[in-house]
Amino acid sequence: MPDTDAIRHSQTKGEGDALEPGPPTPRLYSLTTRYTDQFLDGQDGPDLLCDDAIAALHFALTVSSSSPLAITCSATADGRTWTRLPLQVLRADAVDALRQDVKPPMYAVAFNNPRTTPNRPRAALSRLIEHAQASWLDSVLREPLDEVSAWVPDEPATADWIRAGRLWAAVWGDLPSESVLDQLPIPTGTPSATLGQTLLRAEATAVLDAIALARTPATEDSLAGLHAAWKLLHDLDEWTLDPQYGPGTDLRTLAHRLLDRIAALHPDTAAPLAATPDHPDAARIRAAAHAYLRHVLPLWPHTADWTDRARTAYLEEHHALRTTSGGPPPSPPQTQAQTVLRAVLAPLTEPAALTRHQAAALWRSHSGRAAEQAAWDATDHTNRFDDLARAHTTEGTPRHKGEAIATAQQTLTAVTHHHDEHLTTHAARGHLHELAATLRTLDKAQRTLHEGIWGIAAARRAQNDPATGPWNGHDEQRATADLTPVLTAGEARITHLRQNHLHATHEALTDLIPQLTDLPPDGHRHATHEALTDLIPQLTDLPPDGHRHHAMRNHLAPLDLLRQDLNALASLIDTRRRTCTELRTRLDKGPHFSQDHATAHDLAAAEKDLRSLERRYADTHTEFALSVALGRTFDQVRSPPPPDATPATWHTAGAAPRPSSRTTPSTPTGHDQTTAAALRPGPTAHGRTTGA
Repeated sequence: MPDTDAIRHSQTKGEGDALEPGPPTPRLYSLTTRYTDQFLDGQDGPDLLCDDAIAALHFALTVSSSSPLAITCSATADGRTWTRLPLQVLRADAVDALRQDVKPPMYAVAFNNPRTTPNRPRAALSRLIEHAQASWLDSVLREPLDEVSAWVPDEPATADWIRAGRLWAAVWGDLPSESVLDQLPIPTGTPSATLGQTLLRAEATAVLDAIALARTPATEDSLAGLHAAWKLLHDLDEWTLDPQYGPGTDLRTLAHRLLDRIAALHPDTAAPLAATPDHPDAARIRAAAHAYLRHVLPLWPHTADWTDRARTAYLEEHHALRTTSGGPPPSPPQTQAQTVLRAVLAPLTEPAALTRHQAAALWRSHSGRAAEQAAWDATDHTNRFDDLARAHTTEGTPRHKGEAIATAQQTLTAVTHHHDEHLTTHAARGHLHELAATLRTLDKAQRTLHEGIWGIAAARRAQNDPATGPWNGHDEQRATADLTPVLTAGEARITHLRQNHLHATHEALTDLIPQLTDLPPDGHRHATHEALTDLIPQLTDLPPDGHRHHAMRNHLAPLDLLRQDLNALASLIDTRRRTCTELRTRLDKGPHFSQDHATAHDLAAAEKDLRSLERRYADTHTEFALSVALGRTFDQVRSPPPPDATPATWHTAGAAPRPSSRTTPSTPTGHDQTTAAALRPGPTAHGRTTGA
C-alpha cells in the first residue's frame, strides 16, 4: 500500500488545470458515501479504500447512479496531501491501468504473492466500465421531474438530453462514445432518440469549447463569446457540484478566469480596473468588479433599470477602495517573550478531521503488518472485481449470464464487507497514533516555551551589576512582570489544544466503537441503531477496570499476541539460520554420510525465507513498540485530565525566576524512550518501516 501520512484535505492549485490528466502515478483512492434519503440523511453509506483505479471508478459510477447516495472521492500520490478527485481524473487513471493490462504493482510485487497473475481481463473490464457509464448517463437522463414524485417519463425529454450533454462534458471532459450510447436502455433508431443524441453531442461540444476557451490565454477576446462561455459554465457549476452526479467537478476556477477576462473588456469595469492595477487594495477592487458582473451578466446586454443602481453602488465601492491607503494597520512591536510565544504556538494546530480511510492509511504507513494485511485485502478485492468483469462477458442464455453476475457481485460484496472490518481497526489505531504524536509535540512545545521564558529571565538577571547591590525579590518581580502573563497565555493555549485533540480522538473512536467491540454471539451487524446504542456506550461510560475496557484496549494494542509472534518468529529465524549455515557447509565441504546433496538453489531459497522472516520480525517489533504507545494513549483518551488543570505560573520570592515543580514538563505519558523512535514520521516511499 502507498505510504500515507495524511492529516488534511487540500485542493489542488488551479482546479481547472487539475482536470488535465498528468503522468500515471500510483495513487491511493478513498471513496466515501453518505445517504441523502430523508430517512437516512447524513448517515455513512458504503465506501472503498484501494489503489486500483479501475475498481475505484466502477464503484464511483455505481454509487453515482444510485439516487439516495452522495459520493466523495479523494486521492493521494505522495502520502502526505489528500486531494479531491473529479471523475474524469479517476477515469484517466483507470484508462492508464487498462492500457498497462496488469494488476497494480503494489499487490503482487511488494509481497511476492504467487497466487496473483499479472494479466487482467482488459476487454471485460473496459466493457464493465462502459456499462457503468451508460447506467450513470441513464440516471441523469431519467432524473425525476420533482423531489416529491419518483415518476420518470418513458423517454427523456429535450431538456433532459441538453442537461445530460452538458453534464457529461463537464464531468468526463469529452464526448460520449458510441458504445456507451448503444448501451443506454432507450429504444434506438427512433426519431426522438436520434434527435436526443444529436442534442447531447451538440451541448457537450459547446461545454468543451467553453472549457477550452477558459484554459487558453487571452488573445483577441470577444466580449460576446466570453459572456456566452461564462454563462454556460456558471449555470453548470451548480449542477456539477451536486453529489448525485458523482464526486463533483468544480468549474469555479474556469468561470473565474473567464470573469477576469470579461472584467478587462466590459465597459463598466475595464477603465476602473486599468487605472488601479498596482493599488494596495487591487485584489478587493477586482473582487468588487467580479461581484458586480455576477449581478449584471445574467441579463447583460439586455440591461434593466435596476442595473443603474447596481452600477452606482459598484462605482461608489470602487471609489471608497481607491481612496483608502490599503493594507492592514500596523501592529505594536512585540516583546521578546511574545516573540518566543509566537514561535512556539505557530506550528501547533487544531485537530484535523481525519476520515476513517485517512486514519487507516496513516496507520498502514507506519505499521508493516497492517500494510501487509491491507495488500492481501487489496489483492483479494481486485481478483473478485476481475471475476465480476468476466461474468459480464459470460456467453450463454440471459439467465445463465445473470446468475454469474449475481454470484460474482455477491462474492465481491462479501469480501468488501470482510475487509471493512480490518479497515475499521486500522482507522482506530491510526487515530490513536496521530494523537500520540500530537501529545508528544505539545509536550515539546511546552518545554520549549519554559526554556525560552527561563532564558529571558536568566539573561535579565545576568545584566544586574553586583556593585549596585544583590538581586532581590523586588528586582526579580520588576524584571519578570511581563513574562508571567505570556507564560500563562502559552500554557493555557497548549492545554486547550491538548483537550481539543483528546476530545476529537474520543469522538472518532466513539464512532468506530460499534464495529470494534465484542458483540454477543447472536448479535449480528444488522442490529438496530437503538440496540447498538444500548449495547455500546460512550468511551467515558466504560468502567476503567471493566471487561469492555480491557477488551477494547487489547484489541487496539494486542501486546500479548504480538509478544507470542515475536517469540515464534525468533525461534523460526534461529532455525532458518542454522539451516543456511548447514547448507553452506554442504556446498563447501560436501555432504556427510546419509546427508542429501545441497545445491545453490536450496541455499538461495533458504536465504530468501530467512530475509522474509527477518522482515516480519522487524515489522512485528515495530508493531509492538507502536502498540505500547497506543495502549497508553487510549488510557489518556479514557481518562483525560480535567479541563481546568492548567499548570500554575511560576515565580518565587527572593530567587531567580525558574519553572516550578508543577510547571516543569515531565516525561509525556505514553512516549518513553522505547516508543519515541516509533513515533517518527513514516517513510516517504511506498515501503514499510524497518523496525525499531
